[in-house]
Amino acid sequence: MIALQYARFGEPAEVVAPTDIPVPAPREGEVLLRLLRSPIHNHDLATIRGIYGVKPKLPAVGGTECVGQINGKRYACLTKGAWAEDIVAPSAGLVPVPDAIEDDRACQLLAMPLSTVVLFDELRTAPGMWIAQNAANGAVGKTLMLLAQKAGVNIVNFVRRNGAAEELRKYGAQHVVVTDREGWQKEARELTGGNGFARIVDSVAGPDSLQLQQLLAQFGELIVFGGLSGASMKLAPGLMIAQESVVRGFWMNAWMPRASAEQRAGVIRRVFELAAAGELPLPVAGVYPLRDAAKALKAAEEPGRGGKILFAP
Repeated sequence: MIALQYARFGEPAEVVAPTDIPVPAPREGEVLLRLLRSPIHNHDLATIRGIYGVKPKLPAVGGTECVGQINGKRYACLTKGAWAEDIVAPSAGLVPVPDAIEDDRACQLLAMPLSTVVLFDELRTAPGMWIAQNAANGAVGKTLMLLAQKAGVNIVNFVRRNGAAEELRKYGAQHVVVTDREGWQKEARELTGGNGFARIVDSVAGPDSLQLQQLLAQFGELIVFGGLSGASMKLAPGLMIAQESVVRGFWMNAWMPRASAEQRAGVIRRVFELAAAGELPLPVAGVYPLRDAAKALKAAEEPGRGGKILFAP
């Protein structure tokens, strides 16, 4: 079978290659899925570069989420080595996909939307509260925005480009601030009546985290969800002390094992209900066969792309 394998860490388009390897044999408690679709996530790219929270044993097959089929039935799952024609997955982690959700959306439900639903719960918001997020034009940002607005929470969405701002407004964003111009922090704070934000989700991190910290309200929290900048965060300790603010991280991989089976099942059910109702923004910018790995991986890192890049068999 064909699998997208890498034997060293590095730039994904350079180190990942279609490789003919034996079909894996599932062990007890596992099944073999035939690939239908698998997305390229930012954490997949970070893993291949060797800068994610966990490092796989090399050589490794990329990918962590897919929708596949067994005996004609479709299942979504999170598993290692998802960029392959045949995928070993834990049978307990299979989620049946209803007919109303097509492959292109089904393959995206268990990583980013699931993480975002749990993240929103972890923010401990209340109607009328002011929160904010950067990288708001991504899949996580759009989903978090919709969840917040549906719950009556005021969310301000930070983006770098006017084009991204217009895209978000088409998705129904009520508050968007473009950060590549002078006075954006003042504009953002004025939206809150001058009080600042109770929660800010930072998916970029790095030197610009200081600008977000400066927008926190007293006792506010800066939640680090991603590290797209690849750089160390810059924060002001004096400001943290004076505001009695909190900086903390959120990682779905850490939440999963501490959550109960009922909590996990409940969140998955909510995500699939949102998807079936058409309330999850899951656009696709391109679908590539596994043999076009380099093209797909380059496309996944193009700025301003309009959705996820997916692999097909």
